[in-house]
Amino acid sequence: MMNPTNNPGPITRKFRLRSTAALLAAVWLAAIPAPALTILSAPVFFPSSVAPLAGTLHLTTDVPVRVSVVVEDGHGGWSRDFLDYSNAPTVLLAGFKPSRNNQISVILHDRWQNTVTNSAPLIFNSPALPADFPGIVLLTNRPELMEPGYTLFRIVNNNSGRAYLTIVDQAAEVVWYSGNIPATLEVKQLADGNLFLPETTSFLEANLLGQTVQSWSVPSDLGVNYHDGTVTDHGTILYINDTSRVVPNFPSSNTNPDAPLETTSLLINRIVELSQTDSTIINNWTLMDMVQPTRIDYLTFSIYNPLLGWDCEHANAVIADPRDDSVIVSMRHQDAVIKFSWSTGKLKWILGPHENWSAEFQPYLLTPVGTPFEWSYAQHAPMITPQGTLLIYDDGNFRASPFLSGLPDAANYSRAVEYRINEETMEVSQVWDYGRTNAPQIYTDRVGNADWLPQTGNVLVTFGNVNFVNGVVPDKVAPAATMARIQEVTHTATPQVVFDLAVFNFANSDPTYLGTFTYRSHRIADLYAHQPKPVSDLQLRYSHGTAILLFSGDSARTYTVESSRDLAEWGALGTAIYNGEGNFSFTQNEGGPESFAYYRVVTN
Repeated sequence: MMNPTNNPGPITRKFRLRSTAALLAAVWLAAIPAPALTILSAPVFFPSSVAPLAGTLHLTTDVPVRVSVVVEDGHGGWSRDFLDYSNAPTVLLAGFKPSRNNQISVILHDRWQNTVTNSAPLIFNSPALPADFPGIVLLTNRPELMEPGYTLFRIVNNNSGRAYLTIVDQAAEVVWYSGNIPATLEVKQLADGNLFLPETTSFLEANLLGQTVQSWSVPSDLGVNYHDGTVTDHGTILYINDTSRVVPNFPSSNTNPDAPLETTSLLINRIVELSQTDSTIINNWTLMDMVQPTRIDYLTFSIYNPLLGWDCEHANAVIADPRDDSVIVSMRHQDAVIKFSWSTGKLKWILGPHENWSAEFQPYLLTPVGTPFEWSYAQHAPMITPQGTLLIYDDGNFRASPFLSGLPDAANYSRAVEYRINEETMEVSQVWDYGRTNAPQIYTDRVGNADWLPQTGNVLVTFGNVNFVNGVVPDKVAPAATMARIQEVTHTATPQVVFDLAVFNFANSDPTYLGTFTYRSHRIADLYAHQPKPVSDLQLRYSHGTAILLFSGDSARTYTVESSRDLAEWGALGTAIYNGEGNFSFTQNEGGPESFAYYRVVTN
């Protein structure tokens, strides 16, 4: 018999065998033939109008079923198993490629592991990519060394201004896109598989059909600077807000140290914490209250907002540091990454060059130790690695602070750089970098990111707006054209490029061609979520001293079978075997029935 549990820990389902009579009853029940599984309305596939390479599959049956699909497109295939039981299942299918004749076989499973397959495959002719979809070129591909999964990014055709949220596979083939989901710069995947998108007045969660699942609106006076938004373990969203402040005695030039000081209107940033429960504001920190109001760098006077003033901070990323409940912010127009306390708003440290900081802030500046070492300039996207280091995308603009000589763009380079910070000694060392000495050297004057990849330890580097490659513009015919370049490299002393994708028309002959742009990219494990779910169809079959457990589960997860006599002490028996189409089994040769036993299936 089955015993439900209210245990909030591991996902479990239990069987209890009390006596020989109960055991025989279990065997007898397992032997009863299940009622025939009947399809009442045949499977139908409806493509999404917003995400043309995805859609929904619908059907009805006389008993609850779960669905498996097998897709063949003439060039290969893929399959998916869905674990929820329903008499009218509706499943989201994503992963089709453009311009393919897709044959979709549908396999239905009832709770007794009986199956029925639709009599003839469904046909879905996936459409071609739009005419203005930027061309994607695979330059390097070593899948045996790559992080498994897909690459998610937003690419822009600079000529048409059209942007596409895009997912490609390891061969850089498009498997999903949408040009209709509202998006600004960044797009991330949430744990449930949906996409998370910052907008100017809200944050959106959208599924792969392009449907908005939920949204979080912000107050009108605390609008979103859409460079970034981060979902935290606090059940909140951290984001950047733009505001203004008039500052006296502000430098009027970043090239002339003798220029007069002036009272200046400045665009400054706040970090805001928004509740995911009810969209209320929980915290609001002003960065200028933490750092020097009058400090400048070579980008201070590069962006002017007529309503707010000179963009003197340009915060472009915010992340939570759960190790000590702190917040880390990248301030591009300060060449600085800062960390402050979540609870007090007090500054903890400043990572960046030491020039032009007043005496008040000297105690917060991290001291560089070891060689090689270089500061990051105009950086983006700090990320805490599993080793506790800080990974940053270093654009490298000028590679100098006012009023020192800067490096020309054609001689410059961008890189991914990893720092180790000792907060007790206030020292920083450079652990690793890629882009400074590699060939080719790539320079982007804006955007980009570097992501640590968890399975391989590789690093995914996004050169989102390439101006120069080895000191030469990407297209001599169209010198204003920029390129998006995404590389995966090994985290070794001499990094190897294992994946190199360019979004660019290398055959261009039009001098008006402007190229492409992407803000960031992220490697995602799958198009679908693989969160743990309760096993809902566990069966026990017992015969001649052998216990057989049967259940359905996620092929991407591992399931351990445990047993107990008292529901207090549990012992692992072994790992269940995957048998295909979402089916798992485990066999235990007990040598005779136990007088009192429970079984459970656990996944973490």
